[in-house]
Amino acid sequence: MNAALVSPSFSTVLLYAVSFILVMWTVVDVARRPSGELPPRQKAGWIIGSVVGWLLLGIVGAAVAVLYLVGPRRRMNAQRW
Repeated sequence: MNAALVSPSFSTVLLYAVSFILVMWTVVDVARRPSGELPPRQKAGWIIGSVVGWLLLGIVGAAVAVLYLVGPRRRMNAQRW
C-alpha cells in the first residue's frame, strides 16, 4: 500500500492542530464569560458549533471559532474597556 495514502502530510496535521487550538481557545473563552455578557443558550450554541464542527471537519470548527473570536468576543471585550 502506498504510504502517502495512509499517513497524513505535515501540512494536514498542522492545519488540524491549529484548528484544534482555535476551537479550544473559543470553548474556554465562551465558558468563562458571565451570563450577563453571553446568555447560556448562546454559550451552548458557540461551544457545540465549534466542537461538533471540529469533530466532523476540523476546518468547519475553526471557521466557527474564528467567527466568534472576531465577532461577539471582540464586541464584548470592547464594551468591557
